[in-house]
Amino acid sequence: MNRHIFTSAVIFLVFFFVGAQPQISFNGYLDADFWSDLEGALFTNSELDLGLFVKFTEKVSANVYATVLSANSGSGRGFIPGGNGMPQERWVNVAFDGFDITYKSPLGTFSVGDLVYQFGTFNYYLYKRLSMITEESFTRGIKYEIQKGNYSQSILTGVADLNESTGDVMAVSGFDFSDDNSLYISYGIRGDVKSSFKTGSDLFMGGSYNSSIGSMISLKADFGYSNISGENRKNLFTILFEPSLEVNQFTTDLTFYMLFDPDSANNLNDPLFGIPDEFLVYIEPGYKLTDKAKFGLPLEFHGAELDNNDDNSFWVVPTFYLFPSENVQWLLWGMVTVAVQKNISSEDLSYGLGSEIIVSF
Repeated sequence: MNRHIFTSAVIFLVFFFVGAQPQISFNGYLDADFWSDLEGALFTNSELDLGLFVKFTEKVSANVYATVLSANSGSGRGFIPGGNGMPQERWVNVAFDGFDITYKSPLGTFSVGDLVYQFGTFNYYLYKRLSMITEESFTRGIKYEIQKGNYSQSILTGVADLNESTGDVMAVSGFDFSDDNSLYISYGIRGDVKSSFKTGSDLFMGGSYNSSIGSMISLKADFGYSNISGENRKNLFTILFEPSLEVNQFTTDLTFYMLFDPDSANNLNDPLFGIPDEFLVYIEPGYKLTDKAKFGLPLEFHGAELDNNDDNSFWVVPTFYLFPSENVQWLLWGMVTVAVQKNISSEDLSYGLGSEIIVSF
């Protein structure tokens, strides 16, 4: 899985079908940072997602995907943003993420190939690549979608990228009540055909609600439920509430996240969904200095384990945003974190200083 595979796939799609005179376009997302803990350690992290879209006819198109991710390095520490990526491991190979072919028919849209789903994504900057209903999941199979007025339905089934015996069946029901008011309900099962349902099948269900009032107020709310396989099946509940407010030059963003774990399904050493917090409150008041610059002051409370007050921490992360052009951001930030306890000393404080660039195209 390297850049040679990706290049070969591109050449195949472009030239094998050259007689069809396809329309070709690219899209991508780049996120790269460097930062220091101000104790002598320097870190670099990056992610580049690339997509190639080839339109052969009004009904037939294809996509090819690739990723350059510093977390794929030897240490695996380079998660974006704010990971502990080692500068000498900055250069990693292109990873081939797959391809699919899409056919639009009067009966609906069919996609065949490598399909991705992810529900309950965060707006919160540190978890912007994570989600709390399902993690980003990859399936090779078939997907069917249909749209009828304000209602949409999709269903996906295929082979998961875990082992030779695990498959996915997943569906989404969407309701667009208006241009500014929608609800999407997702549900599915990931099961191992060599195991019993009790020990080899995980279930999930979740909902994502989005609404806005003019350009001032927007709201995103998500809830998730997981039923996890094992000798004793376990239940897990998650909620995510992310409103935002904009009045003239002033902005406010909020994230409230909580994981309820009545059956002790979550392992803090390898947390579910990749989220190291079971409780999070984040609020960022901001002020737009100009159309090209903004200042924000994130204030954050993190709780790694919901029932344990000894692992709580409070963060202050002043951030200066620059917007040189549309779809281009440069962030300069500092950070002070403190362990929440009765007697706080200088040993309970930690610091950070860094820079991040984000580009989408």
